[in-house]
Amino acid sequence: MDLPKPGPACRGERLATARLGFGDPGGDFRREAHFKTSLSVSRRISFMRQFISLLLLVTIAAWPAGGAKEKLGRIYQEFLTGPASYLITKSERESFLLLKTDQDRDAFLERFWEIRNPRPGTGQNEFKEEFFRRVAWANSFYGRDAGTDGWRTDRGKTYILFGRPQTTMSWPGNQELFPTELWFYSNPGLAELPPFFYVLFFDKDGIGGYRFYHPFVDGPDKLMRSGGATKDGAFRYLKNISAELAYATLSLIPGEPIDTDTFSGSMASATIINGIQGYREMPSYVSTIRQRAMRIEQVTSHVEYDLPRSNMLTFLAWEKGETWLHWQVQVQDPKQPKAKAGHVKYDVTARLYSGDKLVVERTDSPQFPAPQSAEESLRKRPFIYEDRMPVVEGKFRLVVGIVNTAAGKTYETEREVLVPPGAGRTLMSDVLIVSRFEPDKRLRPFEFAGVKFFPSPTPTTTSSAGLRLFYQITIPEPRPQEVPVEYVVGNVVNKVRKTFEDKLDLRAVDGFGSLMTSKILPLDELAPGAYQVVVRVKDPRTGRITAGSAPFTIVAGADDLKPIVVSQGRAETPQWAAAAQYERALCWLSQGRQREAVMALEDSYRLSKNPAVEGLLEKLRPPSRNNQEGRLPNGK
Repeated sequence: MDLPKPGPACRGERLATARLGFGDPGGDFRREAHFKTSLSVSRRISFMRQFISLLLLVTIAAWPAGGAKEKLGRIYQEFLTGPASYLITKSERESFLLLKTDQDRDAFLERFWEIRNPRPGTGQNEFKEEFFRRVAWANSFYGRDAGTDGWRTDRGKTYILFGRPQTTMSWPGNQELFPTELWFYSNPGLAELPPFFYVLFFDKDGIGGYRFYHPFVDGPDKLMRSGGATKDGAFRYLKNISAELAYATLSLIPGEPIDTDTFSGSMASATIINGIQGYREMPSYVSTIRQRAMRIEQVTSHVEYDLPRSNMLTFLAWEKGETWLHWQVQVQDPKQPKAKAGHVKYDVTARLYSGDKLVVERTDSPQFPAPQSAEESLRKRPFIYEDRMPVVEGKFRLVVGIVNTAAGKTYETEREVLVPPGAGRTLMSDVLIVSRFEPDKRLRPFEFAGVKFFPSPTPTTTSSAGLRLFYQITIPEPRPQEVPVEYVVGNVVNKVRKTFEDKLDLRAVDGFGSLMTSKILPLDELAPGAYQVVVRVKDPRTGRITAGSAPFTIVAGADDLKPIVVSQGRAETPQWAAAAQYERALCWLSQGRQREAVMALEDSYRLSKNPAVEGLLEKLRPPSRNNQEGRLPNGK
């Protein structure tokens, strides 16, 4: 039995004028705002402060972790810090720490395991039994090399979460090679992971035990005892031992092309390690736990936990050759008021980090009038805020905080974003499940080619409505006229599988080789429950398959409680284009890519003629180039 199968810096200085409408309580609230960036001389200090912060790599202090005020009993401490901590989501931990009595804590623990039970209500919990069997195995076979409990080790955690690998290969080490193990898995359920993948471990010093190998960070030479080994030489040595091992040092994803020129590791492989280390906060896992909790609450209500929830949805899109991050945050807190003094107001702060470095910060305070007669209806409805921002290839972390000013409550959620290199590769975006779409030519989040898509933060649908999908595929030249695509809808527990075949007409791609695709899949024969959809696109030239997946739930009836939606609009003006290029330059700087940053800043200055941007350009450009541009090095 497996673990539960999840279904699938510049702070923007802005002047805003907004038309804020209040419609029927059952309708959507939308905010249409037109902003322009104020990059005046008076704001130079703000720009320079952020720029210097980036160059000096100023780190941001972590938020203090919350904790229980009273001392918890041993069984509850072990629940929070022992093996079960691998499964506790952030919202579950926060809820547990709010409980006041041991009776409530015991009820929470019982419900915690019942949510994960593949057959709830039967009196037997196969998941819990299997989980602790794996813990016992990990403690018996791992940890001695590291002098700790086996469940705490990288191998132990992987085994506990993903179970026994399909295959394992082990090299005990010799005079040239550190002890190394290679595990191979088929996807045990996380929608963020590819269908098949490797996990590579090595024992570098003989003291700390086996640890994860990261292709993008480590490189094949890190497996060699000789400190002078080159990546090229190490790769060739490993290939003589095992071609599979050599391949895994550059990519943990079977079938992904590897770089045998510079022997640089795959950035996409980071998703494998992230899926293990951050399992409990992977969006597909969190979504599955929430859906199971909701189903249990529909069956029994002897314990009620009506607690606030917030979740984030992100979508990377390649638009006119540049990458944009579309994001949406939903807050559900039906016990808190939303209106105060006849108005609804939220304070929103979005921060984009690279490591611990703050790259971009945006703030907004949407508000609208609310008649007293609608306040009860407003209280129950979820609040959704969405925006888009420019990003570049690399690893980022988006943190969004939302303050409900009427209730004085803050909700914070975050998500790791891995932006892959785009040049010369076949790329597929995340699979986005949408509730509906409509024509809309305004520049808004999740608007593509004149169509506004409305994502489902907790994707649900009904059998009669079908499943609405949206995704983007990018195929470089030379490309065929069409490619086959396969859609698979399945439920692992009930062994349900439906397959649909289609073809994508690549003659409709844009000038950068990208194609936006939407599709509605019929679900007429499927019963309510948790499902996953997988999209596979096959390149007929190479036979390579590019795939994506997403979890969703089929419910018996549609929820007619419509959310309050604030969709951050933008006017396509030179000022906004300049601001976007400025933010993109800051992203490049955070990744150590000064040349690309200068190019983006030049675009920003060309559009805005802003002196602050000019000053940064003169600091980043070589003196010779500043002179070629008609300026002295000191800018005079």
